[in-house]
Amino acid sequence: MRKGKIILGSVMMSMAIVMAGNDVRAHDDVSALDTGGAGYFYVGLDYSPAFSKIRDFSIRESNGETKAVYPYLKDGKSVKLESHKFDWNTPDPRIGFKDNMLVAMEGSVGYGIGGARVELEIGYERFKTKGIRDSGSKEDGADTVYLLAKELAYDVVTGQTDNLAAALAKTSGKDFVQFAKAVGVSHPTIDGKVCRTKNGHSTPTTLTAYGKYAVESDVKTGNNNNVALCGGAGSTDGTGSSSPQVLRDFINATMLGDGSKNWPTSTLKAGGSNGPTPVHNDNAKAVAKDLVQELTPEEKTIVAGLLAKTIEGGEVVEIRAVSSTSVMVNACYDLLSEGLGVVPYACVGLGGNFVGVVDGHITPKLAYRLKAGLSYQLSPEISAFAGGFYHRVVGDGVYDDLPAQRLVDDTSPAGRTKDTAIANFSMAYVGGEFGVRFAF
Repeated sequence: MRKGKIILGSVMMSMAIVMAGNDVRAHDDVSALDTGGAGYFYVGLDYSPAFSKIRDFSIRESNGETKAVYPYLKDGKSVKLESHKFDWNTPDPRIGFKDNMLVAMEGSVGYGIGGARVELEIGYERFKTKGIRDSGSKEDGADTVYLLAKELAYDVVTGQTDNLAAALAKTSGKDFVQFAKAVGVSHPTIDGKVCRTKNGHSTPTTLTAYGKYAVESDVKTGNNNNVALCGGAGSTDGTGSSSPQVLRDFINATMLGDGSKNWPTSTLKAGGSNGPTPVHNDNAKAVAKDLVQELTPEEKTIVAGLLAKTIEGGEVVEIRAVSSTSVMVNACYDLLSEGLGVVPYACVGLGGNFVGVVDGHITPKLAYRLKAGLSYQLSPEISAFAGGFYHRVVGDGVYDDLPAQRLVDDTSPAGRTKDTAIANFSMAYVGGEFGVRFAF
């Protein structure tokens, strides 16, 4: 309602200014529009500010594996596409777009006869991205950068243990080892909280019998505390290991440093019955439980970044604006009437928009346009006009093959990070047009 009043007010004010600045002409003046039925050509140029009505914007990588979109973590410095520089605590922010008040021009060429006109109109609109932290005072490149994250990273930061366990079970042992080694090198504190073996002694306050990682589980009474289960416990008696082992030990001793053993399920020694007894995907489930329950929220965001860069990959897209170049064929009618200083007009148009979402990529779409306003003769060949319009892009709202970038620290296997993304949104805009036509 507010925007409609602004447009209507602008139309009326513009026409009042034009009329006030020109003497009333005698009605027997001859103009290009009053030619007794003869046709005429014209060209037009106008300023066309528009209010964005882009709705339900979403984006994902080309295969649909994206679970959530995360914004860049604004830090006041230059944008660097590293996994830890995204705000893992803000999934799926609303991506909105500003109104277009500056870069808004249209041009037209047409032919008229009597009150009827047909014109070819070309226009350009650019709706800049409205960042989630945008104050409106200054553009910031960080507000236009987003990471398309997949299952593992999303499940960790959202605490979905069962989903994380299922996703880890589908991950190869080799890939999991790559992730675990990255944890051990960069964040030993986190390494010490995952797959931490337990004291199985019946009197743990005085004696210790922590599990000791091995290729096969074979916990016996006495000093044998071998476990192939992440976080397994030692024997109930005897003098076992005096300190717990952790993720790096699990990787090296149980998974043999290359992931070839005990993933996602542990192994019991052949012919043994001492346990712990393997359960389907038990190691994947144990790791998932530790990642969700043993880590702080800050540590979970670190793990999410490591999962993205070592196992899953993640696409980065920069959405600076949605731009639109429209090419429309309009059928118009001027309501000519003797004695009126102004001429009402209305148009309906059909054509196409060339829509840009990511820089360097254009998608053609069908569109239609409705507009109406008032024109006023400044001279026999020149008229000023002011009006309003509604423009809508039609179709499925899918914009595919958008170029995506890799994280600069992405070491995931080839093919995990895709080269393209797909956006979905409905696009329309309303605005005003203020310009002049030259008839000849």
